[in-house]
Amino acid sequence: MTAALAGVLVYLACGVAGILGAGRIAALLAMIGAWVSLHFWAPGFPVEVVGGGPWGIPVAGDTLALAFWVLAPLVHAVATWHERHRPTTFHGLVTLLVGTCLATVLSRDLFNLFILLDLGSLLSVVLIAYDRKSRAAWAALRYLLLSTLGMLLYLLGVGLVYGELGTLSLVQIAEMGPRLSHPPLAVGVSLLVAGAAVKAGVFLLGLWLPPAHGLAPTGVSVILSSVVVKMGVVALARLSEAFLIGPALVVLGLLTGVGGTVYALWERDLKVFLAFSTVSQLGYLLIGFGAGGAGALGATLFLVAHGLYKGLLFLSAGAAIEERGERAFDRLAGTLPWGVALGLVVGSWAIVGLPPLAGFTAKGALSAGLPSWAKALAVALSLGTAAAFWRVVPLLRSRGARRGAEAGVVALAFALVAFGGWGFAFVPAMRSPWEWGTVGGTVALGYGLHRLFQRTSPALPGLTLGRGMIAVLLASGALAAGMLLLG
Repeated sequence: MTAALAGVLVYLACGVAGILGAGRIAALLAMIGAWVSLHFWAPGFPVEVVGGGPWGIPVAGDTLALAFWVLAPLVHAVATWHERHRPTTFHGLVTLLVGTCLATVLSRDLFNLFILLDLGSLLSVVLIAYDRKSRAAWAALRYLLLSTLGMLLYLLGVGLVYGELGTLSLVQIAEMGPRLSHPPLAVGVSLLVAGAAVKAGVFLLGLWLPPAHGLAPTGVSVILSSVVVKMGVVALARLSEAFLIGPALVVLGLLTGVGGTVYALWERDLKVFLAFSTVSQLGYLLIGFGAGGAGALGATLFLVAHGLYKGLLFLSAGAAIEERGERAFDRLAGTLPWGVALGLVVGSWAIVGLPPLAGFTAKGALSAGLPSWAKALAVALSLGTAAAFWRVVPLLRSRGARRGAEAGVVALAFALVAFGGWGFAFVPAMRSPWEWGTVGGTVALGYGLHRLFQRTSPALPGLTLGRGMIAVLLASGALAAGMLLLG
């Protein structure tokens, strides 16, 4: 525990130092500190309490925390390199944000999670609007308002749960094994779930996500989609360890996967398209953590793979937009330098789950840990992902410009290949011809769906702030009713 806490403190101290000056050097020191810390506490540590008395904060290092501590500094390094010409304040804020995420995955305390999630939201808002562009500023404001509503609901849930159970420790609550048949407790847990779902960008509850990720500076988009948005998922996963909310997570996962895919299918802006695909990919994580057991382990592997290929896709898309000054698919098609097109090729290959990259390994591991009904849901989401990403194919025709792949693209592409290689070496199912054939068939069928969908142009409802707030409140009531029935 001491080593992990030291790593968090180094990250936060370097973030503050970075705001005051030498932000890039402070960011580098923070990454080194995190990796050194990880060397001492990996592969994990049992539950321990920070501070004394009844208000001590329980922390623990498990597989999920380990995964984030491997992923976050790598993504931070890639984003820092891409944004290396930014002023020191920018890098200090990013370092603080990543440090907050590293602390979040260790926490097992309801109120401490609230503090960390809220701090992460505030830092994200500042970074999204950092360039002071009007559309990005409005996206940041919408994020702030919806996030504030979500965190208020979460805080009300904390009060109700503490009033019923007398503790904020998720470890102690799990030992109690509380049932949700008592109305105050059911309402409290539903508010916790709704608040964390807003932070996670769950469809209809987290309508801030697509414009915020799509309009943020490129390095911020990389950090948000690869690491930050998953803090809400981490909170939901921790809640599922203490309360019987698995069915609710599965339902939210299905709605999120389908909703994100539907909007991605007809989105014209490349970065907003990738943001909607992030929403759809969160569906896999929620289904995996909702199913529990081996499904949760598969979701953890998927979480790492998603962080790598979505970071690569946002990095490449940002470079494409910076290169051409255009955001729309039809204006970018066939105009990109080969280094940018290469990043989109590798990222798209990974996200649809084709071998031998990390997406294939992660989706295979997730599917292997799911019951048959959940596997069917995962296959359906994979079809939607394949259909949506056939839209990227016209962008892969390079115009032959000499600009090569930047260091971050190379690093993330190598990580995707290494992850896939690990899967082939240690997961026998990944060498099965049946798995290869299933993925190939899914991608081929996805092409057919893509062709079918592109013949239509539906008028999808706009994702407005008012609708987002109404959705959050209605979802909270629906969750409470469902938990009472199941409890």
